[in-house]
Amino acid sequence: MFALLAPPDVIDFPVILFWAGLIAAVGLAGVYGPWLAARRASAHVIAYGNSFAGGVLFAAGLIHLLADASEGFASAYPDVDYPAAYAVATLAFLLVLGLERVIPRALESGSDGKDPESAAILSAGKGGGLAPYLLLVTLSIHSFIAGVTLGLSTASGAGVLLVAILAHKFAAGFALGSTFRTANLPLRAVIPALLVFVGSTPLGVILGGIAIESFGQGSGAAEAWFKAVAAGTFLYIATLDIVREEFFPGGANRGRRLLGALLGAGLMALVAIWM
Repeated sequence: MFALLAPPDVIDFPVILFWAGLIAAVGLAGVYGPWLAARRASAHVIAYGNSFAGGVLFAAGLIHLLADASEGFASAYPDVDYPAAYAVATLAFLLVLGLERVIPRALESGSDGKDPESAAILSAGKGGGLAPYLLLVTLSIHSFIAGVTLGLSTASGAGVLLVAILAHKFAAGFALGSTFRTANLPLRAVIPALLVFVGSTPLGVILGGIAIESFGQGSGAAEAWFKAVAAGTFLYIATLDIVREEFFPGGANRGRRLLGALLGAGLMALVAIWM
């Protein structure tokens, strides 16, 4: 079991399939979590888990993915004297920012002056109900990118990426499930939509694994590019999604939420000693 979480330099395709199935199971638990949590008073536990996931993603993006991407760019393009990995991560961050905060405004979801993303989610049950599907698309896109990155990885650091993806998959799935639940959409429309998100990361993992099986590792340029993009998306999710949600609104137990984020980041920093 531990060998599956700390793969050798070459990852066998059955391990890729195992990871895909594990991520799908965690995603499935996340998207259906709001229906289960609605029956129990577990809001604080969910907030602590979300904060922990934010710390994991933040540290995984900075300490692991961005560092690996920088080394990959230096190896693949030795004549380029430019911090390309950081530039790609910055561009990915800004692209996701535009996708989540500009498109909702273009759809006139935030015409009352409030934050467009929040207004889109809050008004999901009114009008055409586009907001849950917009959130579905945006979350599925960076989940797919992260999955491809994991599938392309061949170093032991893939274990770290797997932990970060699992943490985010559940947290993002729970947020998506909550949005669909509050939108009061028909169940027959909700289940296929949620399954799209559940399958996005496993599909990316499998496609990345097939690419490695078919074409080999090559120069590592593809892995470096995908890791830089994943770093930017992880940093966006950790800061503007999770941190904004858990710390900026009013509420109690912020100290415990901060402790959860510190534990998540500390775990990733500790793992960096060996990976």
